[in-house]
Amino acid sequence: MCSNDGIKIQTNSDEEEEDSLGGDEVETVDEEYPLITLYPMLTKPDIPAELQETVGKEVWDMTGKEVGLVKGVEPVKVTVKPNVNFPQTPQYHMAQDTLMKVAQLIDEFVKQGVLKEVLSSPCNSPIMGLIKPSGKVRIVQDLRKIDDIIVKCCSVVPNPAVIMFQVPCDAEWFSVIDLSQAFFSVPLHEDSQFLFCFKFLDRVYSWCRIPQGFLESPSIFNQILKKDLESLELPFESTLVQYIDDLLIASKTENDCTADTIALLNHLGRNGHKVSPSKLQFCQKKVKYLSHQIEKGSRRIMKERITSVLQMSPPKTRREVRKFLGMMSYCRQSIPNFSTLAKPLLKLTQKDALDEMVL
Repeated sequence: MCSNDGIKIQTNSDEEEEDSLGGDEVETVDEEYPLITLYPMLTKPDIPAELQETVGKEVWDMTGKEVGLVKGVEPVKVTVKPNVNFPQTPQYHMAQDTLMKVAQLIDEFVKQGVLKEVLSSPCNSPIMGLIKPSGKVRIVQDLRKIDDIIVKCCSVVPNPAVIMFQVPCDAEWFSVIDLSQAFFSVPLHEDSQFLFCFKFLDRVYSWCRIPQGFLESPSIFNQILKKDLESLELPFESTLVQYIDDLLIASKTENDCTADTIALLNHLGRNGHKVSPSKLQFCQKKVKYLSHQIEKGSRRIMKERITSVLQMSPPKTRREVRKFLGMMSYCRQSIPNFSTLAKPLLKLTQKDALDEMVL
């Protein structure tokens, strides 16, 4: 698909428009694109000096594309409801620069065993390439129709507003660790892989790990990481807060924070997790965590979160109402009578509510 000479991509703008969740429109193109470096290699100085010799190198995602593999975990098996029709949703249009980056990332995932090419599948769910501010791409799959045909498990994802109260008021030093491509580190059972197939550039691919966009992925990973952390021993007993793949160390002293962060990073590496050095906030008095700015005795919602809420369009479907309420849940501690205000909107998310509404 990708070579040192680049890739040649041809698309047709006459195909019908994609679903509302799809990617950008694209014009007819027949042009050869050069291969570019999407993920510049990090160097040792990108890792804080205190961690260069004290933390095992296996934990670091030095290229921005390395995927871990959680140890000692049984492959996740997904149960399908009886007598269902498997969805075959066509691939969405994708802008040419996004298409190129997605193609390269797919090749890399195949090399690492995250994806594999298959001959065919009764299921097809389209993928999207989300371009981050850094210019890197993230593959997300529209798996809503798959979510509808599986037997759902009880979600155990914690409430972000509640876990913020775990941060001690007297903590003065903090570290924040963001696991790299966390969901892709969890193996998917071979019998369930056909459910998550997608077509890309005339080839069919199947995930070998739980994918981004799957309803159960956050809950599954949250449970796996929580179990991994049960055996962790922090030498200075700092407070450890977990929200899915985002971790916070809160300590009273700089020494405590440094030592316990090192212990946590080594524990993660031994268990097959990867951490991005560029996203690490190491031993600081002020950090950003779950859209909050945290320092001693203070938790404040970041301006970016407030701006994003204010710029949201009024929700018109149940899905959009759920998304809006999810955004607001991060801010609930700063909104008086939040439960009372949210109650009418919660009713609109029920199955008997209208799919379209005027708000």
